[in-house]
Amino acid sequence: MRSIAMAVVLLASATPSQVSAADSRWWRGNTHTHTTMCDHADSTPAAVATWYLNRGYHFLCLSEHNVFIDPATVALPTPRRDDFILVPGEEITGAKVHMTALGIDALVAFNATGTSAQIIQRNTDRTRAAGGVAIVNHPNWSWGVSASDIRPAQNCYLFELYNGHPHVNNPGDATHPSTETMWDDLLDDGMVIYGVSSDDAHHFKSLRDDLSNPGRGWVMVRAPTLGSDAICAAMDRGDFYASSGVHLAELTVDGDAYAVRIDAAATEAEFALGTIRPFLPPASPAPIAGGRIEFIGPGGAVVAAVDGLTASCARSPDRAWLRAKATWTRIDAGGVARQCFAWTQPVFEDGRLALVPDENVRRGWASPAASPPSSRAPGSEPRGCGGGLAMGAAGMGLAMIIAVSRRR
Repeated sequence: MRSIAMAVVLLASATPSQVSAADSRWWRGNTHTHTTMCDHADSTPAAVATWYLNRGYHFLCLSEHNVFIDPATVALPTPRRDDFILVPGEEITGAKVHMTALGIDALVAFNATGTSAQIIQRNTDRTRAAGGVAIVNHPNWSWGVSASDIRPAQNCYLFELYNGHPHVNNPGDATHPSTETMWDDLLDDGMVIYGVSSDDAHHFKSLRDDLSNPGRGWVMVRAPTLGSDAICAAMDRGDFYASSGVHLAELTVDGDAYAVRIDAAATEAEFALGTIRPFLPPASPAPIAGGRIEFIGPGGAVVAAVDGLTASCARSPDRAWLRAKATWTRIDAGGVARQCFAWTQPVFEDGRLALVPDENVRRGWASPAASPPSSRAPGSEPRGCGGGLAMGAAGMGLAMIIAVSRRR
Protein backbone atom coordinates (compact mmCIF):
# COMPACT_ATOMS: atom_id res chain seq x y z
CA MET A 1 0.00 0.00 0.00
CA ARG A 2 2.91 2.38 0.67
CA SER A 3 4.16 2.06 -2.91
CA ILE A 4 0.65 2.72 -4.22
CA ALA A 5 0.39 5.84 -2.06
CA MET A 6 3.74 7.08 -3.38
CA ALA A 7 2.56 6.51 -6.92
CA VAL A 8 -0.55 8.59 -6.30
CA VAL A 9 1.51 11.45 -4.85
CA LEU A 10 3.93 11.50 -7.77
CA LEU A 11 1.32 11.05 -10.46
CA ALA A 12 -0.73 13.89 -9.08
CA SER A 13 2.26 16.23 -8.92
CA ALA A 14 3.33 15.32 -12.45
CA THR A 15 -0.04 16.13 -13.99
CA PRO A 16 -0.33 19.82 -14.92
CA SER A 17 -3.24 21.86 -13.64
CA GLN A 18 -2.94 24.03 -16.76
CA VAL A 19 -1.67 23.32 -20.26
CA SER A 20 -1.17 25.44 -23.33
CA ALA A 21 -3.84 23.70 -25.39
CA ALA A 22 -6.76 21.44 -24.67
CA ASP A 23 -5.10 18.51 -26.41
CA SER A 24 -1.71 18.78 -24.66
CA ARG A 25 -0.38 17.72 -21.29
CA TRP A 26 2.87 16.93 -19.50
CA TRP A 27 4.36 13.48 -19.09
CA ARG A 28 7.04 12.41 -16.62
CA GLY A 29 9.70 10.07 -17.94
CA ASN A 30 13.23 8.72 -17.76
CA THR A 31 15.36 8.34 -20.87
CA HIS A 32 18.30 6.37 -19.45
CA THR A 33 18.28 3.25 -17.29
CA HIS A 34 19.80 -0.26 -17.23
CA THR A 35 18.83 -3.89 -16.60
CA THR A 36 20.38 -7.32 -16.19
CA MET A 37 20.83 -7.39 -19.96
CA CYS A 38 24.13 -5.63 -19.25
CA ASP A 39 26.74 -7.07 -16.88
CA HIS A 40 26.50 -4.46 -14.11
CA ALA A 41 22.83 -3.91 -13.22
CA ASP A 42 20.75 -5.91 -10.77
CA SER A 43 17.15 -6.10 -12.05
CA THR A 44 15.33 -7.54 -15.05
CA PRO A 45 13.69 -5.35 -17.71
CA ALA A 46 10.24 -6.20 -16.30
CA ALA A 47 11.28 -5.36 -12.73
CA VAL A 48 12.87 -2.08 -13.79
CA ALA A 49 9.83 -1.02 -15.81
CA THR A 50 7.54 -1.89 -12.90
CA TRP A 51 9.55 0.34 -10.55
CA TYR A 52 8.73 3.40 -12.70
CA LEU A 53 5.17 2.28 -13.37
CA ASN A 54 4.52 2.05 -9.62
CA ARG A 55 5.91 5.54 -8.99
CA GLY A 56 3.78 7.56 -11.34
CA TYR A 57 6.08 7.85 -14.33
CA HIS A 58 4.46 7.92 -17.75
CA PHE A 59 7.29 6.68 -19.94
CA LEU A 60 10.62 4.90 -19.67
CA CYS A 61 13.43 4.01 -22.04
CA LEU A 62 15.32 0.80 -21.23
CA SER A 63 18.55 2.12 -22.74
CA GLU A 64 20.79 -0.93 -22.59
CA HIS A 65 24.44 -0.84 -23.69
CA ASN A 66 24.44 -1.78 -27.39
CA VAL A 67 21.31 -3.90 -26.91
CA PHE A 68 17.87 -3.12 -28.31
CA ILE A 69 15.07 -4.16 -25.94
CA ASP A 70 11.79 -4.49 -27.80
CA PRO A 71 9.09 -3.09 -25.48
CA ALA A 72 6.74 -5.84 -26.65
CA THR A 73 9.00 -8.41 -24.95
CA VAL A 74 8.77 -6.76 -21.50
CA ALA A 75 6.01 -8.25 -19.34
CA LEU A 76 4.33 -5.55 -17.28
CA PRO A 77 1.92 -6.32 -14.44
CA THR A 78 -1.81 -6.52 -15.11
CA PRO A 79 -4.06 -4.78 -14.42
CA ARG A 80 -2.14 -1.52 -14.57
CA ARG A 81 -2.49 2.15 -15.45
CA ASP A 82 -2.99 2.78 -19.15
CA ASP A 83 -0.86 5.95 -19.13
CA PHE A 84 2.54 4.26 -19.04
CA ILE A 85 4.63 3.23 -22.04
CA LEU A 86 8.10 1.95 -22.83
CA VAL A 87 9.88 4.06 -25.43
CA PRO A 88 12.22 1.83 -27.45
CA GLY A 89 15.87 2.74 -27.24
CA GLU A 90 19.49 1.82 -26.65
CA GLU A 91 22.61 3.34 -25.14
CA ILE A 92 25.09 3.35 -28.00
CA THR A 93 28.26 2.59 -26.07
CA GLY A 94 31.93 2.59 -26.92
CA ALA A 95 35.15 4.36 -25.97
CA LYS A 96 34.06 7.29 -23.78
CA VAL A 97 31.13 8.36 -25.96
CA HIS A 98 27.76 7.07 -24.76
CA MET A 99 24.53 8.23 -26.39
CA THR A 100 20.89 7.33 -25.93
CA ALA A 101 19.15 6.47 -29.19
CA LEU A 102 15.58 7.30 -28.14
CA GLY A 103 12.56 6.06 -30.08
CA ILE A 104 14.46 3.83 -32.51
CA ASP A 105 12.91 0.91 -34.37
CA ALA A 106 16.02 -1.32 -34.46
CA LEU A 107 19.50 -1.73 -32.99
CA VAL A 108 21.94 1.08 -33.80
CA ALA A 109 25.42 -0.39 -34.33
CA PHE A 110 28.40 1.29 -32.69
CA ASN A 111 31.58 2.18 -34.53
CA ALA A 112 34.43 3.46 -32.34
CA THR A 113 36.68 4.78 -35.07
CA GLY A 114 37.50 8.45 -35.32
CA THR A 115 37.41 11.36 -32.89
CA SER A 116 34.74 11.85 -30.24
CA ALA A 117 33.13 14.50 -32.45
CA GLN A 118 33.04 12.07 -35.38
CA ILE A 119 31.56 9.33 -33.20
CA ILE A 120 28.84 11.70 -31.94
CA GLN A 121 27.92 12.62 -35.49
CA ARG A 122 27.92 8.99 -36.67
CA ASN A 123 25.74 7.91 -33.73
CA THR A 124 23.36 10.80 -34.41
CA ASP A 125 23.07 9.97 -38.10
CA ARG A 126 22.42 6.28 -37.39
CA THR A 127 19.88 7.12 -34.70
CA ARG A 128 18.01 9.40 -37.10
CA ALA A 129 18.07 6.68 -39.75
CA ALA A 130 16.49 4.30 -37.20
CA GLY A 131 13.66 6.76 -36.54
CA GLY A 132 14.93 8.16 -33.25
CA VAL A 133 16.52 11.20 -31.61
CA ALA A 134 20.00 11.23 -30.09
CA ILE A 135 21.07 12.33 -26.59
CA VAL A 136 24.74 12.76 -25.63
CA ASN A 137 25.00 11.09 -22.23
CA HIS A 138 27.03 12.08 -19.13
CA PRO A 139 29.72 14.11 -20.96
CA ASN A 140 31.86 14.44 -17.83
CA TRP A 141 32.02 10.70 -17.14
CA SER A 142 35.77 9.91 -17.26
CA TRP A 143 35.99 13.41 -18.78
CA GLY A 144 35.17 11.70 -22.05
CA VAL A 145 33.24 14.38 -23.98
CA SER A 146 33.99 18.10 -24.09
CA ALA A 147 32.01 21.03 -25.44
CA SER A 148 34.33 21.05 -28.44
CA ASP A 149 33.28 17.46 -29.18
CA ILE A 150 29.57 18.34 -29.08
CA ARG A 151 29.79 21.71 -30.85
CA PRO A 152 30.15 20.42 -34.45
CA ALA A 153 27.22 17.98 -34.18
CA GLN A 154 24.46 18.35 -36.75
CA ASN A 155 20.88 17.23 -35.99
CA CYS A 156 21.73 16.43 -32.36
CA TYR A 157 19.82 18.77 -30.04
CA LEU A 158 19.95 16.97 -26.68
CA PHE A 159 22.57 16.24 -24.03
CA GLU A 160 22.51 15.13 -20.41
CA LEU A 161 22.80 18.23 -18.29
CA TYR A 162 22.14 16.11 -15.19
CA ASN A 163 22.76 12.40 -14.69
CA GLY A 164 21.95 10.77 -11.34
CA HIS A 165 24.84 8.29 -11.37
CA PRO A 166 27.23 9.14 -8.50
CA HIS A 167 30.38 8.89 -10.64
CA VAL A 168 29.67 11.04 -13.70
CA ASN A 169 31.09 14.36 -12.44
CA ASN A 170 28.18 16.67 -13.21
CA PRO A 171 29.77 19.53 -11.18
CA GLY A 172 33.12 19.27 -12.99
CA ASP A 173 36.35 19.91 -11.09
CA ALA A 174 39.25 22.36 -10.98
CA THR A 175 40.20 21.64 -14.58
CA HIS A 176 36.88 20.62 -16.15
CA PRO A 177 33.71 22.72 -16.44
CA SER A 178 30.43 21.55 -15.00
CA THR A 179 27.84 20.24 -17.41
CA GLU A 180 25.82 23.40 -16.78
CA THR A 181 28.76 25.61 -17.76
CA MET A 182 29.28 23.39 -20.80
CA TRP A 183 25.63 24.00 -21.75
CA ASP A 184 26.01 27.76 -21.47
CA ASP A 185 29.17 27.65 -23.58
CA LEU A 186 27.40 25.69 -26.32
CA LEU A 187 24.45 28.10 -26.26
CA ASP A 188 26.86 31.03 -26.49
CA ASP A 189 28.42 29.39 -29.54
CA GLY A 190 25.06 29.47 -31.30
CA MET A 191 23.95 25.86 -30.83
CA VAL A 192 20.34 24.79 -30.47
CA ILE A 193 20.77 22.32 -27.63
CA TYR A 194 18.52 21.33 -24.76
CA GLY A 195 19.38 19.86 -21.35
CA VAL A 196 18.09 16.43 -20.30
CA SER A 197 18.01 14.90 -16.80
CA SER A 198 18.05 11.14 -16.20
CA ASP A 199 18.85 8.77 -13.35
CA ASP A 200 21.01 6.27 -15.32
CA ALA A 201 19.88 3.70 -12.75
CA HIS A 202 21.67 0.36 -12.41
CA HIS A 203 20.84 -0.62 -8.82
CA PHE A 204 17.24 -1.18 -7.75
CA LYS A 205 17.71 -3.64 -4.89
CA SER A 206 19.99 -1.56 -2.65
CA LEU A 207 19.62 2.16 -2.03
CA ARG A 208 22.87 3.98 -1.19
CA ASP A 209 24.47 7.27 -2.15
CA ASP A 210 27.38 5.47 -3.79
CA LEU A 211 25.10 3.36 -6.02
CA SER A 212 23.28 4.34 -9.19
CA ASN A 213 19.71 4.28 -7.91
CA PRO A 214 16.45 5.14 -9.69
CA GLY A 215 14.41 8.31 -9.24
CA ARG A 216 17.30 10.78 -9.15
CA GLY A 217 16.61 12.57 -12.41
CA TRP A 218 13.82 12.82 -14.95
CA VAL A 219 12.21 14.96 -17.65
CA MET A 220 8.73 16.41 -17.91
CA VAL A 221 7.68 16.43 -21.57
CA ARG A 222 4.80 18.40 -23.08
CA ALA A 223 3.09 16.43 -25.83
CA PRO A 224 -0.48 16.00 -27.12
CA THR A 225 -0.39 12.21 -26.70
CA LEU A 226 1.59 9.63 -24.78
CA GLY A 227 3.40 7.83 -27.58
CA SER A 228 6.99 7.25 -28.59
CA ASP A 229 6.81 9.51 -31.64
CA ALA A 230 5.08 12.33 -29.76
CA ILE A 231 7.54 12.20 -26.84
CA CYS A 232 10.57 12.18 -29.15
CA ALA A 233 9.25 15.04 -31.29
CA ALA A 234 8.54 17.18 -28.23
CA MET A 235 11.99 16.59 -26.75
CA ASP A 236 13.66 17.30 -30.08
CA ARG A 237 12.15 20.80 -30.15
CA GLY A 238 12.82 21.47 -26.44
CA ASP A 239 9.26 21.05 -25.19
CA PHE A 240 10.30 19.64 -21.81
CA TYR A 241 12.17 20.50 -18.66
CA ALA A 242 14.77 18.60 -16.64
CA SER A 243 14.62 17.87 -12.92
CA SER A 244 16.65 16.38 -10.11
CA GLY A 245 13.87 16.88 -7.58
CA VAL A 246 12.12 20.24 -7.94
CA HIS A 247 8.51 20.25 -9.13
CA LEU A 248 7.04 23.27 -10.87
CA ALA A 249 3.51 24.52 -10.45
CA GLU A 250 3.74 26.74 -13.53
CA LEU A 251 6.16 27.56 -16.30
CA THR A 252 4.96 30.28 -18.66
CA VAL A 253 6.60 31.69 -21.76
CA ASP A 254 4.85 34.22 -23.96
CA GLY A 255 6.05 36.90 -26.33
CA ASP A 256 6.93 39.26 -23.50
CA ALA A 257 8.10 37.28 -20.48
CA TYR A 258 9.37 34.05 -18.99
CA ALA A 259 7.82 33.04 -15.65
CA VAL A 260 8.26 30.16 -13.21
CA ARG A 261 6.51 28.99 -10.06
CA ILE A 262 7.81 26.19 -7.82
CA ASP A 263 5.40 23.61 -6.39
CA ALA A 264 6.68 23.53 -2.82
CA ALA A 265 4.36 20.75 -1.60
CA ALA A 266 5.22 18.40 -4.46
CA THR A 267 8.93 19.10 -4.08
CA GLU A 268 8.82 18.40 -0.35
CA ALA A 269 6.91 15.18 -1.07
CA GLU A 270 9.69 14.18 -3.48
CA PHE A 271 12.27 14.77 -0.75
CA ALA A 272 10.23 12.65 1.64
CA LEU A 273 10.25 9.67 -0.73
CA GLY A 274 13.99 9.37 -0.23
CA THR A 275 14.91 8.51 -3.83
CA ILE A 276 16.58 11.76 -4.85
CA ARG A 277 20.27 12.47 -4.26
CA PRO A 278 20.40 16.06 -2.97
CA PHE A 279 23.33 18.35 -3.60
CA LEU A 280 25.24 19.64 -0.55
CA PRO A 281 25.83 23.36 -1.15
CA PRO A 282 28.83 25.30 0.21
CA ALA A 283 28.46 26.61 3.75
CA SER A 284 29.14 30.17 2.58
CA PRO A 285 27.09 32.05 1.74
CA ALA A 286 24.66 30.41 4.12
CA PRO A 287 21.85 28.71 2.16
CA ILE A 288 18.29 29.93 2.71
CA ALA A 289 15.58 27.32 3.11
CA GLY A 290 12.89 27.27 0.43
CA GLY A 291 12.83 28.18 -3.22
CA ARG A 292 15.04 30.27 -5.43
CA ILE A 293 14.51 31.02 -9.13
CA GLU A 294 17.26 32.32 -11.39
CA PHE A 295 17.04 33.51 -14.98
CA ILE A 296 20.28 32.85 -16.82
CA GLY A 297 21.52 34.33 -20.08
CA PRO A 298 24.64 34.57 -22.25
CA GLY A 299 27.90 33.85 -20.50
CA GLY A 300 25.99 31.99 -17.80
CA ALA A 301 25.20 35.37 -16.25
CA VAL A 302 22.30 35.51 -13.80
CA VAL A 303 19.97 38.09 -15.30
CA ALA A 304 17.65 38.04 -12.29
CA ALA A 305 17.17 35.99 -9.13
CA VAL A 306 14.31 35.78 -6.66
CA ASP A 307 14.20 33.97 -3.32
CA GLY A 308 10.69 32.56 -3.23
CA LEU A 309 8.31 30.41 -5.20
CA THR A 310 7.43 32.74 -8.08
CA ALA A 311 9.44 34.87 -10.47
CA SER A 312 9.30 36.32 -13.96
CA CYS A 313 11.70 38.01 -16.37
CA ALA A 314 11.10 40.13 -19.45
CA ARG A 315 12.37 38.77 -22.75
CA SER A 316 14.75 41.00 -24.68
CA PRO A 317 15.88 41.00 -28.32
CA ASP A 318 19.29 42.11 -27.05
CA ARG A 319 19.77 38.79 -25.22
CA ALA A 320 20.58 35.81 -27.48
CA TRP A 321 18.97 33.29 -25.14
CA LEU A 322 17.36 32.96 -21.73
CA ARG A 323 16.69 29.96 -19.51
CA ALA A 324 15.52 29.45 -15.93
CA LYS A 325 16.73 27.36 -13.03
CA ALA A 326 14.77 26.58 -9.87
CA THR A 327 16.43 25.51 -6.63
CA TRP A 328 14.81 24.05 -3.54
CA THR A 329 16.81 24.09 -0.29
CA ARG A 330 15.86 22.01 2.71
CA ILE A 331 17.75 22.47 6.01
CA ASP A 332 17.52 19.54 8.41
CA ALA A 333 17.37 19.58 12.21
CA GLY A 334 21.17 19.44 12.38
CA GLY A 335 21.52 22.54 10.21
CA VAL A 336 22.71 20.65 7.11
CA ALA A 337 21.41 22.12 3.85
CA ARG A 338 20.46 19.92 0.90
CA GLN A 339 19.34 21.11 -2.52
CA CYS A 340 17.67 19.85 -5.65
CA PHE A 341 17.02 21.62 -8.93
CA ALA A 342 14.98 22.00 -12.09
CA TRP A 343 16.13 23.47 -15.39
CA THR A 344 13.89 24.88 -18.08
CA GLN A 345 14.95 25.05 -21.71
CA PRO A 346 16.31 28.19 -23.35
CA VAL A 347 14.25 30.52 -25.48
CA PHE A 348 16.20 31.98 -28.38
CA GLU A 349 15.99 35.64 -29.43
CA ASP A 350 18.71 35.70 -32.11
CA GLY A 351 17.02 33.84 -34.95
CA ARG A 352 19.13 30.67 -34.71
CA LEU A 353 16.07 28.40 -34.87
CA ALA A 354 15.31 29.68 -38.38
CA LEU A 355 18.56 28.06 -39.55
CA VAL A 356 17.64 24.57 -38.31
CA PRO A 357 16.81 22.26 -41.24
CA ASP A 358 14.34 20.07 -39.34
CA GLU A 359 10.87 21.64 -39.40
CA ASN A 360 9.83 20.17 -36.03
CA VAL A 361 12.96 21.46 -34.28
CA ARG A 362 12.69 24.79 -36.07
CA ARG A 363 9.29 25.36 -34.47
CA GLY A 364 10.93 25.54 -31.05
CA TRP A 365 8.88 25.30 -27.88
CA ALA A 366 8.20 28.95 -27.01
CA SER A 367 6.18 31.72 -28.59
CA PRO A 368 8.21 34.23 -30.63
CA ALA A 369 9.28 37.30 -28.74
CA ALA A 370 7.05 40.34 -28.99
CA SER A 371 8.15 43.33 -31.04
CA PRO A 372 10.96 45.39 -29.50
CA PRO A 373 9.97 48.21 -27.13
CA SER A 374 10.49 50.94 -29.75
CA SER A 375 7.65 49.52 -31.87
CA ARG A 376 5.19 48.85 -29.03
CA ALA A 377 2.21 51.00 -28.32
CA PRO A 378 2.56 53.25 -25.25
CA GLY A 379 1.70 51.41 -22.06
CA SER A 380 2.23 47.93 -23.57
CA GLU A 381 5.77 47.37 -22.28
CA PRO A 382 6.40 44.04 -20.50
CA ARG A 383 7.28 44.05 -16.85
CA GLY A 384 10.91 43.64 -15.84
CA CYS A 385 12.53 40.74 -14.07
CA GLY A 386 11.35 40.04 -10.58
CA GLY A 387 8.86 38.28 -8.35
CA GLY A 388 5.25 37.83 -9.31
CA LEU A 389 3.40 36.06 -12.10
CA ALA A 390 0.60 38.46 -12.97
CA MET A 391 -0.26 38.39 -16.68
CA GLY A 392 -2.95 40.03 -18.72
CA ALA A 393 -5.54 37.97 -20.56
CA ALA A 394 -3.96 38.73 -23.94
CA GLY A 395 -0.59 37.49 -22.72
CA MET A 396 -2.14 34.35 -21.32
CA GLY A 397 -3.74 33.62 -24.65
CA LEU A 398 -0.28 33.26 -26.21
CA ALA A 399 1.33 31.64 -23.21
CA MET A 400 2.40 28.10 -22.67
CA ILE A 401 1.52 27.31 -19.08
CA ILE A 402 3.03 24.30 -17.52
CA ALA A 403 2.34 22.77 -14.16
CA VAL A 404 5.13 20.48 -13.27
CA SER A 405 7.37 18.94 -10.64
CA ARG A 406 11.05 19.46 -10.90
CA ARG A 407 14.42 19.19 -9.33
CA ARG A 408 17.82 20.48 -9.76
